[in-house]
Amino acid sequence: CHLNNCATGVATQHEGLRRKHFVGNAQRVINYFTFVAQEVREWLALLGVPRLEALIGRTDLLVIREGKTEKQKRLNLLPILSDAGVSKDKPQFCTVDKNETFDKGELAEKMVADALPAIEEKTGGEFAYEIQNTNRSIGARLSGEIAKRHGNCGMEDQPINIRLRGTAGQSFGVWNAGGLHMYLEGDANDYVGKGMAGGKIVIYPPKNSTFPSQEATVIGNTCLYGATGGKLYAAGRAGERFAVRNSGAIAVVEGVGDHGCEYMTGGAVCVLGDTGLNFGAGMTGGIAFVMDRQGIFSDRYNRELIDTHRLTPERMEAYLNYLQDRIDEFVIETGSAWGRQVQEDFFDLIRYFWLAKPKATDLETLLDMLLQAA
Repeated sequence: CHLNNCATGVATQHEGLRRKHFVGNAQRVINYFTFVAQEVREWLALLGVPRLEALIGRTDLLVIREGKTEKQKRLNLLPILSDAGVSKDKPQFCTVDKNETFDKGELAEKMVADALPAIEEKTGGEFAYEIQNTNRSIGARLSGEIAKRHGNCGMEDQPINIRLRGTAGQSFGVWNAGGLHMYLEGDANDYVGKGMAGGKIVIYPPKNSTFPSQEATVIGNTCLYGATGGKLYAAGRAGERFAVRNSGAIAVVEGVGDHGCEYMTGGAVCVLGDTGLNFGAGMTGGIAFVMDRQGIFSDRYNRELIDTHRLTPERMEAYLNYLQDRIDEFVIETGSAWGRQVQEDFFDLIRYFWLAKPKATDLETLLDMLLQAA
């Protein structure tokens, strides 16, 4: 509705679309909601309740019906009707205008204050901080300052390197600009690299950790949502909907959950491990390399728009070189032990890799696009 694409035109504010789609008139909509409001008031009067807010918590007005089927009869609805021990003289709903945020933005502002001279003078620099999960959208303020002065790619040759330790909150590296390199020793919540336009995001477990990184989740869901460029290297698994709507970013991770590369239109994703179900649903561009040691990927990708190919040295030498380059860079950036093992045994592990691409794009055209992007 906010994009003026309402199918019926009722919610649009665009006069042309309103005349095209909505066959009624505004007065009829007003009358409908007037009748709804009137009926609500009638029901409130029947219940002896003065306003809707007074209904909150009134579970005494509800009656449990006996189920019609054996399955319905087994349902226990008493927990839903419980007052949870809240006395009647206490508020039954939120009584403040809004919840105050835990994140006051202190870390983001400190990062800007520290790095601003290096951004303005275009000299680059390196800065280190501790981070916790209440620090959200870290990197957004820095990207804004870089883009405002130098555009998206103006500082790529003199990057700002941010090194962090801890757990990052939502949207770490959101809208990351070219010239901003974010290194996180720890893990991150959902939406890492959302809207990423350039630069680099590197995430790896604490250096003293003993667990295999390829078996642990290091970033959350919906990472690289709508990314248009840049690189994301994560030594560990990602959550669901990884690289959804990615249109240009390059990424290497060690496993993903369900719906990986959903609606992807560009870029390249390398998964050094298993994927969840429905991989590549709606994928119309870009490319994905998936390591499938268990032989289950053929049952996990969405066949509607993508097809898969084995990376045979005879037919896919250029693709193998591209993949090898991405893994080499991934190991350099993250220090991943699993990545190093794949790197060392690359030609023995080739047989486990799949190349996933849109059916509408032939391999030669796809290769040209990859090489240009690299």
